Amino acid sequence: MVKEIKGQIVTLRDLTDADLNDYRKWFTKGLEWTKWDAPWEEMSDKHAQNFIQRLSNKLSKGPQEIRTRFEIEVDSTHIGWVSSYHIERNPGFLAVGISIPEEDFWAKGIGKEALQLWIGYIFENHKLEYIYCETWSGNERMVRLALSIGFEIIENDKVLEFNGMLYKKLKFRIGKIPTPQGI
Repeated sequence: MVKEIKGQIVTLRDLTDADLNDYRKWFTKGLEWTKWDAPWEEMSDKHAQNFIQRLSNKLSKGPQEIRTRFEIEVDSTHIGWVSSYHIERNPGFLAVGISIPEEDFWAKGIGKEALQLWIGYIFENHKLEYIYCETWSGNERMVRLALSIGFEIIENDKVLEFNGMLYKKLKFRIGKIPTPQGI
Protein backbone atom coordinates (compact mmCIF):
# COMPACT_ATOMS: atom_id res chain seq x y z
CA MET A 1 0.00 0.00 0.00
CA VAL A 2 1.38 3.41 -1.00
CA LYS A 3 1.87 5.73 1.90
CA GLU A 4 2.01 9.48 1.93
CA ILE A 5 2.07 12.16 4.58
CA LYS A 6 0.75 15.57 3.65
CA GLY A 7 1.86 18.80 5.24
CA GLN A 8 0.90 22.34 4.29
CA ILE A 9 3.44 22.53 1.45
CA VAL A 10 5.22 19.19 1.46
CA THR A 11 4.09 15.66 0.73
CA LEU A 12 6.25 12.77 1.89
CA ARG A 13 5.53 9.71 -0.22
CA ASP A 14 6.87 6.34 -1.29
CA LEU A 15 9.39 5.98 -4.09
CA THR A 16 8.07 5.44 -7.64
CA ASP A 17 9.71 4.23 -10.87
CA ALA A 18 9.63 7.78 -12.25
CA ASP A 19 11.71 8.99 -9.30
CA LEU A 20 14.69 6.96 -10.48
CA ASN A 21 15.10 9.36 -13.44
CA ASP A 22 15.31 12.26 -10.98
CA TYR A 23 18.04 10.43 -9.07
CA ARG A 24 19.97 9.86 -12.31
CA LYS A 25 19.80 13.61 -12.96
CA TRP A 26 20.66 14.58 -9.38
CA PHE A 27 23.70 12.34 -9.30
CA THR A 28 25.13 13.52 -12.63
CA LYS A 29 24.18 17.20 -13.06
CA GLY A 30 23.74 20.11 -10.69
CA LEU A 31 25.74 18.60 -7.87
CA GLU A 32 25.65 21.74 -5.70
CA TRP A 33 23.64 19.82 -3.08
CA THR A 34 26.54 17.40 -2.54
CA LYS A 35 28.76 20.26 -1.34
CA TRP A 36 26.59 20.54 1.76
CA ASP A 37 25.82 16.91 2.53
CA ALA A 38 29.19 15.17 2.74
CA PRO A 39 31.49 16.84 0.20
CA TRP A 40 34.45 14.61 1.07
CA GLU A 41 32.50 11.65 -0.37
CA GLU A 42 33.25 11.59 -4.06
CA MET A 43 30.16 11.61 -6.28
CA SER A 44 31.41 9.15 -8.86
CA ASP A 45 29.44 7.45 -11.60
CA LYS A 46 29.91 4.16 -9.76
CA HIS A 47 28.51 5.62 -6.51
CA ALA A 48 25.52 7.03 -8.40
CA GLN A 49 24.87 3.71 -10.16
CA ASN A 50 25.07 1.78 -6.88
CA PHE A 51 22.74 4.22 -5.11
CA ILE A 52 20.16 4.06 -7.91
CA GLN A 53 20.44 0.26 -8.07
CA ARG A 54 19.73 0.04 -4.33
CA LEU A 55 16.67 2.25 -4.81
CA SER A 56 15.53 0.11 -7.74
CA ASN A 57 15.92 -3.06 -5.64
CA LYS A 58 13.97 -1.46 -2.82
CA LEU A 59 11.24 -0.47 -5.27
CA SER A 60 10.94 -4.00 -6.66
CA LYS A 61 10.43 -5.40 -3.13
CA GLY A 62 7.61 -2.99 -2.38
CA PRO A 63 7.37 -0.71 0.63
CA GLN A 64 8.27 -1.87 4.10
CA GLU A 65 5.56 -1.63 6.71
CA ILE A 66 7.58 0.98 8.59
CA ARG A 67 9.42 3.21 6.13
CA THR A 68 13.10 4.10 6.37
CA ARG A 69 12.78 6.83 3.73
CA PHE A 70 10.26 8.93 1.88
CA GLU A 71 10.48 11.10 -1.20
CA ILE A 72 9.78 14.83 -0.84
CA GLU A 73 7.27 16.30 -3.23
CA VAL A 74 6.03 19.89 -3.60
CA ASP A 75 3.28 20.81 -6.08
CA SER A 76 3.64 17.39 -7.79
CA THR A 77 7.40 17.95 -8.22
CA HIS A 78 9.82 15.41 -6.74
CA ILE A 79 12.56 17.48 -5.09
CA GLY A 80 14.45 15.19 -2.69
CA TRP A 81 14.16 12.69 0.11
CA VAL A 82 14.27 12.08 3.85
CA SER A 83 15.85 8.97 5.29
CA SER A 84 16.85 7.27 8.50
CA TYR A 85 19.77 5.09 9.53
CA HIS A 86 21.36 3.69 12.66
CA ILE A 87 24.50 5.51 13.78
CA GLU A 88 27.36 3.00 13.75
CA ARG A 89 24.71 0.29 13.20
CA ASN A 90 23.45 0.76 16.76
CA PRO A 91 19.64 0.33 16.86
CA GLY A 92 19.45 2.64 19.88
CA PHE A 93 20.66 5.57 17.78
CA LEU A 94 18.28 6.20 14.90
CA ALA A 95 19.34 9.25 12.89
CA VAL A 96 17.51 11.19 10.20
CA GLY A 97 18.77 12.87 7.08
CA ILE A 98 17.34 15.10 4.38
CA SER A 99 18.52 15.98 0.88
CA ILE A 100 16.91 18.45 -1.49
CA PRO A 101 18.92 18.48 -4.73
CA GLU A 102 16.47 20.82 -6.50
CA GLU A 103 18.00 24.25 -5.80
CA ASP A 104 14.82 26.15 -6.76
CA PHE A 105 13.26 24.77 -3.57
CA TRP A 106 16.01 25.83 -1.16
CA ALA A 107 15.47 28.44 1.58
CA LYS A 108 11.65 28.30 1.44
CA GLY A 109 10.89 26.38 4.64
CA ILE A 110 10.34 23.17 2.70
CA GLY A 111 13.19 21.29 4.36
CA LYS A 112 11.91 22.29 7.78
CA GLU A 113 8.40 21.03 7.09
CA ALA A 114 9.67 17.83 5.47
CA LEU A 115 11.98 17.03 8.38
CA GLN A 116 9.26 17.80 10.96
CA LEU A 117 6.83 15.47 9.15
CA TRP A 118 9.51 12.78 8.97
CA ILE A 119 10.41 13.05 12.66
CA GLY A 120 6.72 12.89 13.57
CA TYR A 121 6.33 9.72 11.50
CA ILE A 122 9.35 8.10 13.14
CA PHE A 123 8.19 8.89 16.67
CA GLU A 124 4.73 7.50 15.83
CA ASN A 125 6.17 4.25 14.48
CA HIS A 126 9.15 3.56 16.76
CA LYS A 127 9.44 3.35 20.50
CA LEU A 128 12.24 5.88 20.79
CA GLU A 129 13.12 8.43 23.41
CA TYR A 130 15.35 10.37 20.99
CA ILE A 131 16.03 10.79 17.30
CA TYR A 132 19.47 11.91 16.18
CA CYS A 133 21.00 13.66 13.20
CA GLU A 134 24.60 14.19 12.20
CA THR A 135 26.34 16.79 10.09
CA TRP A 136 29.46 18.90 10.03
CA SER A 137 29.95 22.51 11.05
CA GLY A 138 30.48 23.51 7.41
CA ASN A 139 26.89 22.53 6.62
CA GLU A 140 25.45 25.72 8.07
CA ARG A 141 22.03 25.13 6.49
CA MET A 142 21.57 21.78 8.20
CA VAL A 143 22.84 23.16 11.51
CA ARG A 144 20.27 26.01 11.35
CA LEU A 145 17.51 23.59 10.30
CA ALA A 146 18.24 21.13 13.11
CA LEU A 147 18.34 23.84 15.76
CA SER A 148 15.18 25.52 14.41
CA ILE A 149 13.08 22.42 14.92
CA GLY A 150 14.35 21.64 18.40
CA PHE A 151 17.42 19.45 18.00
CA GLU A 152 20.18 20.10 20.51
CA ILE A 153 23.88 19.60 19.87
CA ILE A 154 25.12 16.73 22.02
CA GLU A 155 28.51 16.13 20.46
CA ASN A 156 30.89 18.52 18.73
CA ASP A 157 34.35 17.44 19.80
CA LYS A 158 35.47 15.44 16.76
CA VAL A 159 37.46 17.43 14.23
CA LEU A 160 37.16 16.91 10.52
CA GLU A 161 39.58 18.33 7.95
CA PHE A 162 38.28 19.19 4.50
CA ASN A 163 40.00 21.25 1.80
CA GLY A 164 42.63 22.39 4.29
CA MET A 165 40.01 23.72 6.73
CA LEU A 166 39.07 22.28 10.13
CA TYR A 167 35.41 21.63 10.93
CA LYS A 168 33.61 19.90 13.74
CA LYS A 169 31.58 16.75 13.33
CA LEU A 170 28.23 17.45 14.99
CA LYS A 171 25.68 15.11 16.50
CA PHE A 172 22.22 16.35 17.47
CA ARG A 173 19.24 14.80 19.21
CA ILE A 174 15.61 15.65 19.70
CA GLY A 175 13.26 14.08 22.21
CA LYS A 176 9.67 13.12 21.69
CA ILE A 177 7.39 15.84 22.94
CA PRO A 178 4.95 14.20 25.36
CA THR A 179 1.27 14.49 24.46
CA PRO A 180 -0.66 16.25 27.23
CA GLN A 181 -2.96 13.92 29.17
CA GLY A 182 -6.59 13.95 28.16
CA ILE A 183 -5.91 14.63 24.48
